[in-house]
Amino acid sequence: MALVIPITRYRSVSHRDLPLGLPKGDSDLLPISVFLWLCSVLRVALTWVHGRVFGVEASLALLFVLALPLYLLRARHARDTAPQ
Repeated sequence: MALVIPITRYRSVSHRDLPLGLPKGDSDLLPISVFLWLCSVLRVALTWVHGRVFGVEASLALLFVLALPLYLLRARHARDTAPQ
């Protein structure tokens, strides 16, 4: 009979398991995010100026206009207050 080693279902991650040299942030996503945010602002502004009813597309654009700055502020706060 072979020796069987029971493997636990849960594994804790130690500092040795984390790869070194991770980048500080997603700086390559910033220009894409700014471009999409500006397009969303334009979409919401055009809908509002023309007095049209907000459909699905304009509502999602409005959600993106409001949510992206809040997400970036939250991510920056989490990054600044993270233990070193």
